[in-house]
Amino acid sequence: MSSALQAVLPALSRLWFNELRAKCDKEGITLPGGENLHQKFTLAEVPVGARGKLAQLLHVEWVKGRTDVPAWQLQALVEAIEAWWQQLPEGTTPLGAGLAPAWVRAQGTLGHIEPLAQAAMRWHAQLAEPDHEAVALGLLRQLRRLKGEASIESSLTLIDALGARWQPDVGWTQEVVGTLAMVARAADTLPLLQRVSAWLDRLVPHVRRPDAHGWLAPLTAAAVRCAALPTLRAVAEAMLDDEEPDPGSAFSLAAALEALGELSPTPEVHALVARAAKAWPKQPTIQVEHAKLRRAEGATVPQLAGPLLALEASHPATPAAWRLLAEYAFHDGDIALAKETYQRLADLGQLDEHSQLRLDHLSLNQAGAGAAPSALPAVLPEAGPAMLDAESLGPLAAALAPLGAVLAVAPRHDSTVSLADTEARCAQALAGFEAALAQLPDLTLSQIGDAVGQLWVVANAGALDLAHWEGVFPFEVGPAFGVLDGHRCRAQCHGVLGHLVALCRHALRRERPLRGAPGEGSLAMLLDLLRQQFETQLAMKQPEQALADIEEAITRLGGLGRSATTGLRERALLSAGRIDALRAELEATHPTADTRDPRRPEAWPLREWDDWLRAEGVTAHTLLHDEPLVGNFDVVEVSGRVRSEPHEMVSTQLSLARVTDLRVRNVHLLVGSQGGVLKPHPWHLQMGEFPYPHPNVLARGSAGTVLRGAGLWKRLDEPLVVLANMDAPFHRNYYHWMVLTLTRIQALMARGILKTRKLLLPRELTGWMLRSLQDIGLDEARIRWYSAEDDLRLTDALIASPSEFASATMVEGLRRHLTQAAGLDPDAEEPGDRLIYLARRGETRRPMAEAEQVIDIAESLGFEIVAAETLSLLDQVRLFSSARGIAGPPGAAFTNLMWARPGTRVLTIFKQDINGPTFFDLSFLRGQQHRWLQARSIAGFESVSIVTSPFSVDLALARRELQWVRGDED
Repeated sequence: MSSALQAVLPALSRLWFNELRAKCDKEGITLPGGENLHQKFTLAEVPVGARGKLAQLLHVEWVKGRTDVPAWQLQALVEAIEAWWQQLPEGTTPLGAGLAPAWVRAQGTLGHIEPLAQAAMRWHAQLAEPDHEAVALGLLRQLRRLKGEASIESSLTLIDALGARWQPDVGWTQEVVGTLAMVARAADTLPLLQRVSAWLDRLVPHVRRPDAHGWLAPLTAAAVRCAALPTLRAVAEAMLDDEEPDPGSAFSLAAALEALGELSPTPEVHALVARAAKAWPKQPTIQVEHAKLRRAEGATVPQLAGPLLALEASHPATPAAWRLLAEYAFHDGDIALAKETYQRLADLGQLDEHSQLRLDHLSLNQAGAGAAPSALPAVLPEAGPAMLDAESLGPLAAALAPLGAVLAVAPRHDSTVSLADTEARCAQALAGFEAALAQLPDLTLSQIGDAVGQLWVVANAGALDLAHWEGVFPFEVGPAFGVLDGHRCRAQCHGVLGHLVALCRHALRRERPLRGAPGEGSLAMLLDLLRQQFETQLAMKQPEQALADIEEAITRLGGLGRSATTGLRERALLSAGRIDALRAELEATHPTADTRDPRRPEAWPLREWDDWLRAEGVTAHTLLHDEPLVGNFDVVEVSGRVRSEPHEMVSTQLSLARVTDLRVRNVHLLVGSQGGVLKPHPWHLQMGEFPYPHPNVLARGSAGTVLRGAGLWKRLDEPLVVLANMDAPFHRNYYHWMVLTLTRIQALMARGILKTRKLLLPRELTGWMLRSLQDIGLDEARIRWYSAEDDLRLTDALIASPSEFASATMVEGLRRHLTQAAGLDPDAEEPGDRLIYLARRGETRRPMAEAEQVIDIAESLGFEIVAAETLSLLDQVRLFSSARGIAGPPGAAFTNLMWARPGTRVLTIFKQDINGPTFFDLSFLRGQQHRWLQARSIAGFESVSIVTSPFSVDLALARRELQWVRGDED
C-alpha cells in the first residue's frame, strides 16, 4: 500500500466527508449523491458500495468530459476511488472494479507521477491483458507526459508487459514508440537503453508500413539516443524512398543522417546523405553532413559554398552550417569567403569564441593592407604558456589545478624545471586527479565532455602541439631550431592527455554513465568520450591499452553503438599491429568463398621502406647516395643578438627495387603480397593520416589498414618505374613536388632508367606539376597514366625509393637541367643583383602581424615584392638565379632557393618558438648565407597550433636584417 493511499484512508471518515461538503458549499456547487448517500458517510462503518457510488458520481458529474476541472475536485475523486479500492472484497482488483482510467487521468492531471509509476509496476501483468488495454495506454501517456526519473523504469516495465502480445498491426504502436523515445531521452544508465534498443530491433522491420508515418519521428529520436545505427539507416532509407515525403520528416531525417555520419561514415551512409541533400536542399543539418562527406572526398571550398550559403538565415541550424564553411575557407586560405561567412554569423549574433578567434586571425593577416602603419600597436603582447580556463571547468577546476600549475611553466630549453621534474610533476598531478574524481559523483556527462574538450585543445595547440613532431626528423631538434624544447612539450602534452584519459575512463565506468540526461548526458556524448579517449591513447602510442579499454567499453555497452565501437576496435587492432587477428575476424564476417562479395574488406600491414623490402624478400640497389653535409646558419634573436648554429643534413639516397607482383591502388598505395602497404616516413605522416582518404580505405591505424577489395584488377605486364610515396594528388605542395618527387624523376631520366621503362604517373597531377614534367623534358611517350579509380597489378615494377629530405645530388641535377631549360648558364657562380622579398598575401597560416609594414620597408630598400606562385616554373628559375638577396616569412616559395647561386643572402622571418631545417638544407646545398630573424608568437592565439598561429616581428630588427640581406654592412 502506498503512503499516499495510507493517508487517504483516515480522511474518508466523517471529518473528510464534512470537509468535502463544506468545500462544495463554499464553492457554490452541489455534492453529488443526494442525502440518502450522504447519510451513509455518517456511519462508523461506511459501506463499500457507498464509497464506490460516490467515486462514480464524482467522476460523472465533476470530471467526465470536462477539461477545466479544479484540482481540489480531482483530488477528491482520487481519494474517493482509492478508498473504495482499499475496501474491495478479496479477489476483486481495482482494474476489475472500475474507474481505473478515471484515476489515471486524474493523477496525471494533478501531476502525481509517483502513484502512477507504482501502479504500472503493481499492475503490469494484468495490464498486458486485452481487457485492460485502455488503462495500460492511459498510464503510458501520463507517464510519458509527466516524464521524470520515476516514469522511466515503470514505463519500460509496462511496455515489456505489453510486448508479449505486440504485433505491428496493433493500434497502439505509436504509444509504445513515443514512450520508448521518452525513456531513451531521460535514461542515464546503459541497461535502460539496452532495453529500448531491444524494442528498436523489433520495430525496425516495419518502418515501411503505411501506418508507420505516425511513429517514425519518435522511433528516430529513440534510435539516435541509443546510437542504433541499423535502425537509423532503415529509417533514412524509408523516408528517402517515400514518393510523397512529409515535409515535417526533414528534422527526423536530418537527425538520423547526422548520427550516421558521425558514428558510421560508410560508403552506404555517404550515398544516403547525397540523396537527402538533393531532396532537401534547404535543410541545414543534411547539407552540413553532405559537406563533411564531400570534403573528406576532396571537394574544394568553392564547390561546398553554394549549397551552404543558400541556406535560410532564419533556420536555427543554419549558423552551424556557416561555421563549418567558414572553418573550411579559413583552412584553405579563402580569406574573402571566410570573412564573408563570419560576417553572416556576426549579423545573426552567432559568432562563437572559436569563430571570433579565427576572425581575429584573419584581421591580423590583413592588418596594414591599405592602412597606415599605425594601425597596429608598436608592441603586441607575447603568447604565454598553455592555460586551463578554471571558470569553464566548473566542478573540475580544483581537481585540475595541479595540472594547471605544471602548464604554467613554459616548456623551453632554458626552463628552470628539468624534463625529469616536469614528468614527475605531471605524474603527481594525475594521481591526485584520479583520487579527486572519486569524490565528484554528481558530474554530468556534459561537464566531463566540456573538460575533455578543453584538455584536448590544450594538448594539441600552442607549444604542446610540438609533441607531435616526435620522430619527424632523424636528429635532435635542439635549441638551434627554437626556444621550445620538444621533450618538455611532449612531457606536458602527455600529462594533459593522461588527465583526459582518466576523465573519460571515469565517465565510462560510472554506475550512471549518462548522468545529466537528457540535456547534459547522452549515449552520443559517451561514445564521443570513448572516441576521444581512443584517439588520445593512440597519440600517446598506447594501442594495446586503447584496445583493452575499447573491449571493456564494448562489454559495458552491451551492443549499444555497436557500429561505432566496432570501428574503433578495428583501428585499435590495426594500430597494435594485430593484422592476423583482424584478418580472421574479417574472414568470419566476409568469407573468401563468398563470391557475392568480391570487394570484401582486406586487412594489410603498413611498413616503411626497409621493413617492406625485407617482408617482400626484395633487395634494393643503390642508384645514388649523399653523405651528410655540415653547414651553419645564423639566428637573430628577438633581443637583436646574432649567433651562429651548426647543422648536419640528413644522409640521403635513391635506390631501386624490382617487384614482380605489385598492386597500386588509390593513386598512392603500393601493396605487396607479403609486405603489405608501403608506409611513408613520419615526416610525411605529419601531413595527415595514412592511407589518405578514399572510399576504398575502410579503416586505418598506425601499423595497418583495411581496404575494400578490388573489384577488377587491371593487369600490366609492361616494364614500369613506380615512385614510392606518390602523394602529389593529396599534398599539392610546391616543396614536396620539386624537392622530393621531381628530383627523383629527373635523376631517373639522367641515368637512362626511363629509356627502357615507362614511368607510372597519376592523371590527378595538377596543371603546374604536368608543366614541370615538360620543363624537364619528360616525353609523354615515356609516361603510363593511371587514375585514382584504377586497381593495377604490375608484374614488372621497378620501385624508386621514397625521398624525405633534400638530396644534394638530385637537387643539383634538377637545378642544372632547369637552369639550362630557362636559357641560363648552370655553371654561373656569382650571385645576381636583384633583391627579392617573398610576400605571403592571401595566406591564413602563420600570418605576420606587421606583414605590410615589413613589405613597405623592403620596398624602400630596393626589394622586389614577389608572389612566386604567379610565375611559371622557368620564370621562377630565372628570377631566383638572378638574386643576390632573398627574404620573407617562410613558405613553399623558399623552395626556389634551389635556383639561387652560392653566396646569396637569405633571411627567413619566423617565430622564435620552432623552425624546421627544410630551407636551411637548401641553402647549405647551394652555399648560401642563411639567417633566421626570430619573432614572437602573439597572445590570444594559444589555442591554435604554434606552427600556424600569428606572430609579430620587431620592425627595427626587420629593417636591420633586410639591410644585411642588401649587403649594407659591407
